[in-house]
Amino acid sequence: MPSDEWKYFMDNYYGNPYMMWHDGINEKSVTRLVGEERDQAEDMLIQSLKEGDHYAAIGLRELRSEKAIPHLEEVLQRSSGVLAVEIAVALCIIRGNHEFVPQVIAVLKRSPFWSARIRAALSLRRFPTTEVIESLYESVARDPDYLVRNHASETLLFLHSLEPAISEHKEIFNHMIFEYDRDGGKPTEEAYDHYSECARLLRELIEAQGSVRQETIIDDIWSWNR
Repeated sequence: MPSDEWKYFMDNYYGNPYMMWHDGINEKSVTRLVGEERDQAEDMLIQSLKEGDHYAAIGLRELRSEKAIPHLEEVLQRSSGVLAVEIAVALCIIRGNHEFVPQVIAVLKRSPFWSARIRAALSLRRFPTTEVIESLYESVARDPDYLVRNHASETLLFLHSLEPAISEHKEIFNHMIFEYDRDGGKPTEEAYDHYSECARLLRELIEAQGSVRQETIIDDIWSWNR
């Protein structure tokens, strides 16, 4: 008979897709499993990963599954968006290095989907490197979507040991939320001037008040389901 921990894991990783998206999952639920159930979950997650399930990459990351490494690397080669982000983060956490951080940065810079760019911006809270920091400043200055600029800004604050609440910095925030005529589908040159000023002021604030976190992998500092 399945344990309560197994049922909880299944509810989180193989539950109602809408509720998983809307409410988030308890990523740690898989770590409660032991013995054969843990092994079975690992095999299930590897199979789900091959089918393109980004939650599977999260579960394998939480399990620190070395068995999954070749599968994660193979699927990453044909992945994009949120799936690519979660696989890259999983590989970094399991391997204990920054090797796949560039794949996360690539999604932040080039994904056509704002939701994927947000996931990348949030995931970069784990990796306080110079390359990450500069890519986040670029997103603050250049991303056309307010939510991406917002999360990139708050990740920068977090990485410099400041409260990740950009709206508390009114002058910076006002530049970030500058409205533009969306009929043309793109920010105007004036809008980008405001976003660039937002990035400049944010850098100025951080250089005056912040301190960069230690350049190492930071685990478990961010959960998608707040």
